[in-house]
Amino acid sequence: MATGYPNGIRKKDIPYEAQIVRVADEYDALVTKRQYKTHVNISETLKDLIKDAKPDPKFVALDQLASKEKDGKINGLILKRLFKVVIDDTLYEISGVMDYVEYLKQQIKRLELMQSYKKKADHSSKEKTKEYYLEGMRLLLQEGETIENFEQILEEYKNAVIVRQNVIAQLHAEIRIIKKLRV
Repeated sequence: MATGYPNGIRKKDIPYEAQIVRVADEYDALVTKRQYKTHVNISETLKDLIKDAKPDPKFVALDQLASKEKDGKINGLILKRLFKVVIDDTLYEISGVMDYVEYLKQQIKRLELMQSYKKKADHSSKEKTKEYYLEGMRLLLQEGETIENFEQILEEYKNAVIVRQNVIAQLHAEIRIIKKLRV
């Protein structure tokens, strides 16, 4: 009975390229990134692939296939290379999130300046001084912002920074876990 890759060939005879495609395809099917999904918890997926790379002792014992005990379904070397790709991709994701956090921090700084102008305008007894600070605020407004809603936007940006910083911390934790995985 022929088993294995087409025509019954086994691990050592399967073209290396086909082994790479197989691991990449399985990995991609498990972790394809979506807008709402990051690499957080990707280490669990890699652990599943490691299980696929190692033989199942129960299977070996049940079928008395002791001669094939060292054959796993996935080439361990390819899986190790996948770990490196995942780490690199996760670092790239971290970089993108960090860039966005920096952008948000710049926007927060701008909106906090507006907030200080608003306080000065509110505490000013002279109409000319009040108008001066209100004009300064208008100059700092960006699309979709108004003098009435900028403080709400400021709070949303501050919350977004916290969320993104947590994502960065989780992604760094994932990298540490992945670096400890062994095939």
